[in-house]
Amino acid sequence: MELKELLEDLNTSASSKYDANVEKLLDRMGLQRRRDTADVIVPALGIFGAGIAVGATLGVLFAPKRGEELRDDLAERLDELREKSSEEYEELRRKSEEALQAARERKKHDGVGEGTPASISKESAKSKKSSETATKSQKG
Repeated sequence: MELKELLEDLNTSASSKYDANVEKLLDRMGLQRRRDTADVIVPALGIFGAGIAVGATLGVLFAPKRGEELRDDLAERLDELREKSSEEYEELRRKSEEALQAARERKKHDGVGEGTPASISKESAKSKKSSETATKSQKG
């Protein structure tokens, strides 16, 4: 066991001296040792986790209501919005049905809607007949 411990101590000291010498050499050259991925990710995850903890704590401290009360308020507001939109929809539907019914009544009353091709051709036929009648009366 003594030999094994001695070899481990020798290996540790040689390794640490080597690492120290490499660090000194890189430092003199203005370089640094390449960082491991874990050397970058672990601190970033730690900072991210701390941010989540701080945000959650501040959210709980400054929340105006308890979670259950807030959910109840949101549900109540959504119900009100749903009712209001339903009422608006029904009002719009009623108005459009009234306008459609009024248009149908006008069409029945007039026979043909004003400005439609059929009504224009009827008007032109009437004016043509009246001009023909006027021409015949002037000749006769």
